[in-house]
Amino acid sequence: MKRLLILAIIAGCCANAEARPVKIERNSTALEFTYEWPIEAAAVPVLDRRFRAELAKEYREALANAQRDEILARQQKRDYNQELYSMQWSTAGQTPRLLSLQSQLGTFSGGAHPNSNSGALLWDRRLNQQISVDAFFLQKHTFSGLTRIRYCALLNAERRKRRQSEKLGGDFDQCPKYSELAIDPVDKDKDGRFDTIAFVASPYVAGPYVEGDYEIEATVTRQLIAGLKPAYRASFEPQRQ
Repeated sequence: MKRLLILAIIAGCCANAEARPVKIERNSTALEFTYEWPIEAAAVPVLDRRFRAELAKEYREALANAQRDEILARQQKRDYNQELYSMQWSTAGQTPRLLSLQSQLGTFSGGAHPNSNSGALLWDRRLNQQISVDAFFLQKHTFSGLTRIRYCALLNAERRKRRQSEKLGGDFDQCPKYSELAIDPVDKDKDGRFDTIAFVASPYVAGPYVEGDYEIEATVTRQLIAGLKPAYRASFEPQRQ
């Protein structure tokens, strides 16, 4: 059964025989620009076109801003530090029906430090469109109801490790809204079914910049699978608690 599942995944992601991982670099004295996505995304024509359109738009905007800043630095007779835009999409896991992608965006535009932001994208191959995590479930708030308490407890445990006894107060002690996070199903054991849910809070979302990302992983449970629509249950596998 597992062998058939893996073969189905291979057939699905290799439907476009010409697909290759994509990495586009456009560098100048003003800007270092990189945008890349994996073969699994390149094999989906709609996604491939989407990423190409996004990179063209982001490059135009980043280059225009960097060139303006470079000219201003020259006029003010000060050193100019080359600006940065780096977007990397990677595969968090896939099943015959679903593709889960994670993104990491790094930027630098002359401030005190570079900035980073995590993202997530779920693609339903059968529907040929992006979907949300909530779309997996029979009822709208099932996902939050089954995971929220657990996520917040795991996040607070990680905060205590990083902060020791320090209390920051304000939003940095609150549990972020799910809308502020990058949430992805992940196939950690690479067997063609999702076994983990990753919740990633970028800097400034769950803590100050110096604390970096907060990536919390929660295993898939039988209760979670029971709440899924029947069409998506085969894409997940429960883990021991």
